[in-house]
Amino acid sequence: MRLLIVLLCLPALMAAQESRLIKGKITDGSEPLPDVTITIEGEETSAYTNSEGRYEIEAETGDILHYNYTGMKEIRLKVEDVTRFLNLVMVPEYTELEEVTMTRRLKSQQELQQEYPENERIIRTSFGFLDPDATPGRVISLTGDQINPIGICLLDYLRNRFANLIVQGSCSNPETGRVFLRTQGSILNQVPAIFDVDGMIYTTAAAWLDINQIERMAIIYNRSMAVRYGSLAAGGVIVINTVNSRYAAAKQAPGITTATTKKSLSREQLAENAPTYLKEMRMAGSNTEAQQVYQQYAEKYSASPFFFLDAYEHFYSSRSDREFADLIIADNQFRFAGNAVILKALGYLYQEQGREEKARDIYKEVFILRPEYSQSYLDMANAYRDTRQYAKAAALLGRYQYLLTEGYLIGSDDFWLIQQHDSDNLFAMEGENLGTDMRQVTTDPYLDGATRLVFEWNDSEAEFELQFINPNGATYDWKHTYADNSERIEDEKISGYGTAEYVIDPSTPGPWQVNVTYLGNKSLTPSYLKVTTYTNFGTSRQQKQVETFKLFLKGASQELMTLNNPLR
Repeated sequence: MRLLIVLLCLPALMAAQESRLIKGKITDGSEPLPDVTITIEGEETSAYTNSEGRYEIEAETGDILHYNYTGMKEIRLKVEDVTRFLNLVMVPEYTELEEVTMTRRLKSQQELQQEYPENERIIRTSFGFLDPDATPGRVISLTGDQINPIGICLLDYLRNRFANLIVQGSCSNPETGRVFLRTQGSILNQVPAIFDVDGMIYTTAAAWLDINQIERMAIIYNRSMAVRYGSLAAGGVIVINTVNSRYAAAKQAPGITTATTKKSLSREQLAENAPTYLKEMRMAGSNTEAQQVYQQYAEKYSASPFFFLDAYEHFYSSRSDREFADLIIADNQFRFAGNAVILKALGYLYQEQGREEKARDIYKEVFILRPEYSQSYLDMANAYRDTRQYAKAAALLGRYQYLLTEGYLIGSDDFWLIQQHDSDNLFAMEGENLGTDMRQVTTDPYLDGATRLVFEWNDSEAEFELQFINPNGATYDWKHTYADNSERIEDEKISGYGTAEYVIDPSTPGPWQVNVTYLGNKSLTPSYLKVTTYTNFGTSRQQKQVETFKLFLKGASQELMTLNNPLR
């Protein structure tokens, strides 16, 4: 009933948008960009970034923000229901120049990036790669085997490892933690060091960081080396690379295919990089012990819905303790309510587990939150189909077409084709239940009998690269990044969808490998990728499998699946 009311009142709901203050910082990847112009499409409202690249602008859900700066590509973003902060990196319009050969020079950033996986001395900062051996001034560098957990938090480690540092605060009260690198003069006149953790800058001590996750550390005393951080780094910089960034991939040399140079992580290797709480749950000898581990961490991670998603998935899938898994969701339902991004991640997990009715209820919540999103209609229709409510699925797809025709929804050619394939397949496969003559349904002949992959992601800000490797070793990469595919991402945001479709070439039978490289989502949170695999699509032998992948290792290429493409 609630869904019917939403459909009937859609125009009014779209008109009543929520106004809020959008904040953020804009850089070129290294330095802040002042005087970037931010405007709202169709309005005279505008704002500009200050000398630190920061800005604020009042906008409503559904507004299109334009970011313009001379020499840089324009960025257009849609304000969504979850949008509060938009920190952007603008990329220039590159012009290729003739190659210039230099002698007796320092290594370039590209060279340092290529050496990073093997040379443990190199460390990655917010402004590029740093080689302490070729750096003037004082830089202390530590590698993973030199970093032994001495205390229970980073403050204790620094206090015990470096006698010349002044460390304030305690592990029991990490919010007060401060670290001073320069001990001369009065402590009252000194400035604490800032922390650069995997490219994210913190003005307070990163006492929350698990020491076991630290792979490399550098302490930069030299003011000239810290100048790119601005006045914040007057007290020096402590740079930390965790295991989450160890697989930052270097750009491949020309002529070398990605398939032969880029190693992808298996699920076992990904599990080794899981959060500490998840590792301890897995190591627990019984369900009771695992529940105790969960209770131990629940309060600490109470602000993170991703912790509860991890715990739910662990107890349901790994331990088959489904009663306790459902209790986790029930007790923390308020942490998911109103957040379409988190709800979709939960819906993905339900679908993977075959819990179609629970997934349908989740997608209803998302639909009510986002009735103007094209994706909401397709998700809801597929959820109805999974629960054998074929008439409702068909009606919803028809409603989508009507709203599109009447101009209540913004169309997209890419999305329209995907939903059309699903719509045709629904009528072709379930025609008897819908009172339709299946012989009258026109379908795309290229898809008939093929292997079809549908990718969906819960966070519109997620950037990643998909890689397809055919049986002959040839590769195809699809880059879902602002730098490489800004027009596509702009189309997704305007129309409100996050999905892509690929048909595995029927003329190349055999094992295909599909990998993904996660590049982040403008925050420190993971993103979720759902992959629906259809084999023998559109035939009586059609089968469907849903898998959900948590993307959390930035820069790491991970294996999604290996599938056998049959000869058609």
